[in-house]
Amino acid sequence: MQPAGAAATLLALLAANGTSVLDCVCDHINRVTGAPGGSYGEKRLWWSYCRYPQSYDVYVKCDELAPPFAVVSAVAALVPSSSSSPCGPPVGDEEEGCGGAVEVVRGLARSTPDQLQTWHLCSIIADRCFRSCSARGLNDTEWNAEVLAMDHVRHPILSELLHAARRITRAITARFPCALRNTLSFVRSSGLNETELQAEVATYLERLSSYWRDSAQLLSLSVENLSQLLVPLAFEHSGDHTNDQQLHVWIKDMEHVRDMLLTKLRGWVRDVSSLSEQIPNYKVEADQKNPGKYILRRPVLNEDLLTFHQEHPSFRSSFTALCEERQPEASQMFGLADALHSLYRFNLFYEIFTSGVGRIVDEEWQLEDRSNATLSVDTDCMQLLANALDHPTCPLEDLPPETIQQRQQCREQLWDDMVQRSPHIPVTSYLAYTQRVTVNLCLLAWMTVNSFGICQDVPFSVMQSVHDARCYFDSPEDRSCLESNATDAICSVSRAILLLKCNDFSFHKSLDLCSVHLYTNGSNSTTDKLSGLDRYEKATERTLIYKDSLSNATLKYKDFKIDSLRPLEISFIAVNIIFRFLTAGVYTYLPQLRNLPGMIFLSFQVTGIVQILCSEVMYRMAGVPDLATAVLVDSALTLLSCIWLNSFCYQMYACIRHLRLPNDLLPAEARKAFRRQVLYALIAWSIVCGASIALEKTSRYYLVHSRIIFLVGISLSIGYNLACLGLVGYMYLRNKKSMTQLKIYSDDKFGSKRQLFYVSVKTIILSGVCIIIRIGFHQAEGIAQFVYYVHIATMVQGPLLFVFFICNKATLPLLKNRLLACWNPHIISLQQELCSTAERNLALRGNKQFLTVESSL
Repeated sequence: MQPAGAAATLLALLAANGTSVLDCVCDHINRVTGAPGGSYGEKRLWWSYCRYPQSYDVYVKCDELAPPFAVVSAVAALVPSSSSSPCGPPVGDEEEGCGGAVEVVRGLARSTPDQLQTWHLCSIIADRCFRSCSARGLNDTEWNAEVLAMDHVRHPILSELLHAARRITRAITARFPCALRNTLSFVRSSGLNETELQAEVATYLERLSSYWRDSAQLLSLSVENLSQLLVPLAFEHSGDHTNDQQLHVWIKDMEHVRDMLLTKLRGWVRDVSSLSEQIPNYKVEADQKNPGKYILRRPVLNEDLLTFHQEHPSFRSSFTALCEERQPEASQMFGLADALHSLYRFNLFYEIFTSGVGRIVDEEWQLEDRSNATLSVDTDCMQLLANALDHPTCPLEDLPPETIQQRQQCREQLWDDMVQRSPHIPVTSYLAYTQRVTVNLCLLAWMTVNSFGICQDVPFSVMQSVHDARCYFDSPEDRSCLESNATDAICSVSRAILLLKCNDFSFHKSLDLCSVHLYTNGSNSTTDKLSGLDRYEKATERTLIYKDSLSNATLKYKDFKIDSLRPLEISFIAVNIIFRFLTAGVYTYLPQLRNLPGMIFLSFQVTGIVQILCSEVMYRMAGVPDLATAVLVDSALTLLSCIWLNSFCYQMYACIRHLRLPNDLLPAEARKAFRRQVLYALIAWSIVCGASIALEKTSRYYLVHSRIIFLVGISLSIGYNLACLGLVGYMYLRNKKSMTQLKIYSDDKFGSKRQLFYVSVKTIILSGVCIIIRIGFHQAEGIAQFVYYVHIATMVQGPLLFVFFICNKATLPLLKNRLLACWNPHIISLQQELCSTAERNLALRGNKQFLTVESSL
């Protein structure tokens, strides 16, 4: 046969029967002539196809190789055997030379066209496997206890699935030499002119892109096959189950392990597919400084990112202790997942690096260095992340729907917080202190994507992560550049930030692994312990200290509840409410206090009572409404209290300026003036609250603007109070100086030390300085304990108001006489003595005479 005809005949056989022809010839060379064959054609086929691979490496924890669970036997079932034709049925028996293929191979000579070493072989292998390597009709098999228990049903299905897995494995590994030859062919193309070089580069890149694209499809087929294969494969090698109930639980747990493994593998599939789309963007040009060499210019998304994939997930060491109580066979389940992950990672996922270039120049873009940046994020979500790390749960357990929904909501909330990039949210309410927390960006990324975090169900695609992170850092407002949805974006970007910018927040722990060589002839061998494989799991000591300090400072007290102080807090709240009610009751009960300033002060008291009931009773004890609404209500009522103080201080200023006592107004006039004051107060209050609520409810991005409006409103209100009180003091000193100049003297002083103390405390309360001090503590970062203590201290405001506004020489005697008059109506207070003693006696005598006349009638 002519050499050209031999090559054409061989390609025709490959196109018709796939790689089964080559596998049959390779098997013939192994058993008859011995590797690498006798003739030129056999040697050529051996070095280009048959020799690769001869074994598959699997890295497992050394203790997993010991009985009772031999993971090697389960993984070895997926390795193609050299004693048969795993990629298809035999074409012909040995006497016929594999359907004539042996004779054709022997007919190949040095003058044969180089079609066997061209890209045709890779294309044929991939195309053939796409059509025939999947286990058709088995994707819908439901592995329940009944099906697994019946050997005559399980064995045929398992055999077909394993056969398909071996064919896919062989197709993936057989294509690696083709891609390698494509690279070497490019290296030998030196000496070309610019036009020829660009044509050669275009062909080279197209073939390399095609290789990655086909690899992604083959790997996707393998993952799809594994999703059906893993449960029966584990059952076959895990021993017997005593009863149906245990078997049912085992199946359910094994499905969880399968989902965890598939999540890892699907991230690979996506990365390989993304890489095939990026390779055409590579640029190759001649190196002017080094003739005969080339410069490869790559985009940011290139094959180097694939090295960030975790080499060994170590499901077994991470989750076995958590799941042993639920599932005694958890160690075996996770061990099998680790071994299969290793098989795919080191054998079916080849990283083809471009060679033959003098220099590789990547796109000049790096993630903005924000490793020391801080973000203001939702405290409830941070608490959820901290709880997931501090108290991890077994991943085999079914999470409640509300927990899953909470995690998804937190992922969306954290992503919004990250895009917002706000360093700190102004706090106007002690409840708002629990709503936001400032956290380091790297710490947030580590807590989010940790293996115990909230991103376990999101496939780890490093190409997508870097793409999304680039979108985040370069154009955070342009959501259209994101490939991830809002639920997964925080996971994607956090992974890129953690891997590329936060080296201090990840820990490379060297594992004690053993390498197992699974040979295609069915044998295997085990090497000694290896120390070259790392995994990214545990955090550095700095990270743990950072997380603990964050948790202790804020998250632990996010609800301002310290168990040891809980009874004291409840007592203070109760006393505060009681005394506020008493103060309001006194102002309602005594007619002398129902003047204009008294009604304004009563409004201030009622506002404070409503604020305590809303924040302390409804939210803190009953849990309603939600935190964001409770913060709005609390901040709004704080502002309203300040506005009431504005009206009160203005009345003090007006009384002194116009030399008018509060009781000079008639009751009708006082009520009219009070309604006018209420109208002014509510207009100002409604404008501020309406603007704040509109901003906060419109978008979370405007949360900081909403809080600033409240903070500015409260600050201006308190500033107005201080101005009014300052004017009152100035007018008093001026009047006192004027009286001195007029030589008007009096033995009466302004007041005793007690009265001066009372006036000073009243001035501080009415000015609202205490509110500013409280907000100042709220603004401080990392001292939640002190904020909690200040919160308890503010609960004494009720008793203070009662003491300094009721227990004085003006009000207390009135209250005392009014209460005593209820038991003895004949008691006449000093204020009721409107005439002299003689006149009272005369009136009493007249009453007695009238009673005598009336009795005689």
